[in-house]
This record gives sequence, structure tokens and C-alpha cells, in this order.
Amino acid sequence: MRMKKNDIVTGICGSYTYDGHGVVRVQGFPLFVKGLMLKEEAELIVTMVKKTYGYAKIKTLLCRHPQRMEPKCLIAGKCGGCQLQHMSYAHQAMFKKMQVEEAMSRIAQIDVPVEDVAMMPSPYMYRNKAQIPIGTQNHRVVTGFYRIHSNTIIDMDRCLIQSERINEVLTVMKSFLKRVPDIEKYRHLLIKHAFHSDELMIVCIVKTKHLDMTEELVHTLTSEVKNVKSILLNVNRRNDNVILGDEEILLYGQNSIVDSIHGLKFHISMKSFYQVNPIQTEVLYQKALEFAQLSGKENVVDLYCGVGTISMFLAQQAKHVCGVEIVAQAIEDAKQNAALNGIENIDFVCADAAEYAQQIVDRRQQVDVVVIDPPRKGCDKKTLDSIVKMRPKRIVYVSCKVSTLARDLRILCDAGYACKKIQPVDMFPNTYGVECVILIVRK
Repeated sequence: MRMKKNDIVTGICGSYTYDGHGVVRVQGFPLFVKGLMLKEEAELIVTMVKKTYGYAKIKTLLCRHPQRMEPKCLIAGKCGGCQLQHMSYAHQAMFKKMQVEEAMSRIAQIDVPVEDVAMMPSPYMYRNKAQIPIGTQNHRVVTGFYRIHSNTIIDMDRCLIQSERINEVLTVMKSFLKRVPDIEKYRHLLIKHAFHSDELMIVCIVKTKHLDMTEELVHTLTSEVKNVKSILLNVNRRNDNVILGDEEILLYGQNSIVDSIHGLKFHISMKSFYQVNPIQTEVLYQKALEFAQLSGKENVVDLYCGVGTISMFLAQQAKHVCGVEIVAQAIEDAKQNAALNGIENIDFVCADAAEYAQQIVDRRQQVDVVVIDPPRKGCDKKTLDSIVKMRPKRIVYVSCKVSTLARDLRILCDAGYACKKIQPVDMFPNTYGVECVILIVRK
């Protein structure tokens, strides 16, 4: 029987996709079902059929998983932010560990122990950064997140994974935006909250720097919200999906805020990369430091170092650390952060990771430990080849995407290294994302 759209079928969920959809096989044909949990049986409506797979939605749940939860968020399932609120937090951790184990066996094809996921005490109110679209619908101001696979804004007043301080700013800003005559000039609202210092940065991303009521904007925010240290305009005249433009205008305070992790202080500017979950960041970096096994005699190279967060953790126990990052602003922030903390056994270089790694090889520079924290796409082959040629005793890989991690681990294992341990860390509760720290040693 050829399955088609709107068919009604019954099936049992046998596994999960990487993004938390349940997988039901009907006569061998896989259907991906949003919100269906392992071993649940459901009557399904087929919504899309491709050549080798299809999608369906739950019509009637016939057998309910004991760890199914009612989402706390009113727009869960509509906005693209949280995908796993229908699972208990314990089941989310099990799902994430399964994803790592499957990637190691299927893609990396290696046998490596995967530790239990390092979880949060509470999976809510953990994000220190929000990028919130602004628009109008039926002459009404809306602020929220985009509906999945669309440009439609799902109106929202409070997000359960953002800090309460961010939600407080959103409430005040939304009230203000209802009064501005040129609302069509506003594109996004960017809010950064330094958890430790409680400082706030508020950025209005707009189509032009010529705005009405900017003085009222500053007065409203500084009088109604405490600890606002920075208010900026970011001008973005582009017509694509890039959020931040190049022009920055300071309306109030300074261009950065300051936060701290495990006693180290960090300047956070508008475009700085900074981990969005400061509570779990400390867990992640402490695990990276543990895996590096530093005695104070090692030369360490930190590739993709960003604003130098991991680099400075490492420098506290290494002989010398060299951080490498291609984004010039991040390197300037990193140098400022090192000076702020009085750390002198550290250098930062603005360069492509692959090219600088090759330069280290060409100079025959001694490197004992390499730390890599690449973007979601992972490392390119050239970078991995250069790391292998450095012959470090240990490699500590920090990854935010298990599929590219598994691909890179296979390359490193084929080149004479062994993967010893993987520690997943739940940086993004209620979403399918999972961060991992991996210890890799030279055979």
C-alpha cells in the first residue's frame, strides 16, 4: 500500500530522531512524529510523504509514556525554541545520552564510554541571552519567536528558559513599543544578562538610525529596570536573515557588560560569543580542565577560542596557552579579558584555525595539549591533519553537535589517537541540543 497525505495509521514509537521526533515504522516505512515518546502507541495522521520517509502528527494517543509531561510553556510546540518540554527532565537526559551513543557507534564506529549527562538542578530560566523578533500583526505589536519553518512571530510575553531579568526587560520594552509611532523600523531586540553581576545590555536592532523617542527609550529602561549598564542601537539595513548589522550606536552607558565564571571576569560586548548557560558553562569548562590533565608544565593551544573563556581556565594550570580565533572583535575581547584578570601566560592570535595550526607544525613548536571548541560544522580536515602533526599528548574536544563530533573523532582515531571518555553536558535543557567534552589521547 502506498502511503499518502491525510492517511490515518496506527503505530508504536521505536526510536527518536536527533531532534526528538518519535520514529514509527508502518509496514517498514518510517514516519517522524513530533511529540511522540518511546514505546508510545498512537493513531496518526500522515502530513507529508517523501520517497523514503514521511511525517505524521498525533491524532489519538493510545498508550502514554510514564514520563510524559504537560509543557509548562503556553506556546510550546508552536515556537521553534523548546522541542522536548513534553518529556520529563530525566527522560530528556536519557534521550541526549542515546543520541551521543548512537553517533559514536553509527558514525564514528568507535567503542567509547559515554558518561551520564551532567544535568541542571532546574531546566528553566537558564539563558543569559535572547534575540527576540519584533513585528506587528493586525496593527498590534508582537514580540516573540518565529513559528517553526516560517517568518511568522508567535507572540510571547515570557519565556521559561530565559532569565527572569530578560523577561522583565521584554515586558518593559513591549509596553514602550506600543507607544512608538515608527514601530516598523524595529527588527529585533537583543538582551544580554550577566548572571553573576546582574548587569544588563539592551540592543534595539533597527532599519535606520533615525528613530523617534530614543530619549524616551533610554529613560523608560533606566527608570523601570535596575542595573541597565548598556543601551545600544544596531542598524541593519539588510533584507536577509542576518540579525546584526555593522553600525553600532551607544545610547546609554558603555559598550559592554561584565560577568564572571569561577572567579574569572569577562567583558561581554554586543557581538561577543559567550556561552548562553552560565551555570552549566562552569561545569563544561571544569570538565575540559580535568581532561586536559595540566601540571603547570604544558604548552596548550586553544583553537576556536572565542573571547578566551576556556583559554583563561587552562592558563591557571598550564605553562602557556595560545588562543586562536578568526573573529577580530573576539580576539580584542579576549586580550581585554586576560588583562582584566591579570593573566600573563597567555597569547591570543587572530587567524584561521587550520592555517595557524599548520604554522605551528612548520615551526616545529612543542604542543602538549590541544583544545578545540569548533562551531556546529566541526573541524575541517586540514585543521585535524595539522593537529595530528603537532603530536599533542592529549586533545580535548568541546562539541555542540554530535554528528560532526563523531565524524571528526573517526578521523583522529584513524590518525593514531584514541577516544577515552565522553562527558555530555546539558547546556540547553528542554531542547534537543547537547554539548560534549571528549578526552582524546595519542596511542
